[in-house]
Amino acid sequence: MSAADFDAAVAEVSAKLRAFIRRRVRDDATADDLTQETLLKVYRSRATLRDGERLEAWLYRIARRTLADHYRRQRPGEDLPADLIGEPTTSSDPVTMVMMGSVRYFLEELPERYREPVRLAEHEGLPLAKIALRLGLSLTATKSRVRRGRQMLKDKLQACCRFEFDRYGKVIDYERRHKCAC
Repeated sequence: MSAADFDAAVAEVSAKLRAFIRRRVRDDATADDLTQETLLKVYRSRATLRDGERLEAWLYRIARRTLADHYRRQRPGEDLPADLIGEPTTSSDPVTMVMMGSVRYFLEELPERYREPVRLAEHEGLPLAKIALRLGLSLTATKSRVRRGRQMLKDKLQACCRFEFDRYGKVIDYERRHKCAC
């Protein structure tokens, strides 16, 4: 596909691309910024397009990744929407309090190579890329350690207690299997 054909095809799809992004974000300004970011990525990586017939699918894949990056960049400390401000940030639910204590206890029992990545991901809310940088690991190793650490925590909790969940997957009750940290 020639550069002129590529430019014309991208220009033709760009309005649909912006509408696609706008449906997935809060406001027009964010949609404009993300559309521009997507188009920059498209032009920078145009050499990677293997099949000109699949240009539109390629564009939307880049747009989806740009949207995912946007949501990953958002900070948990960001102001809450007005309809959520009245909700309590901590729970006084006894089941939740017991669960949090048990998770902290079992987290300390994990081997160090899993404990620190899980702690940084779950308690500090750091993205995996930042955890990898902080610990001097590859992103793949970090993902693996966080996943394995979470699975170890889950196994320890399930060995300790039997849980009852509501239809949304929230723990609503538990029963001890034997004497444990719960």
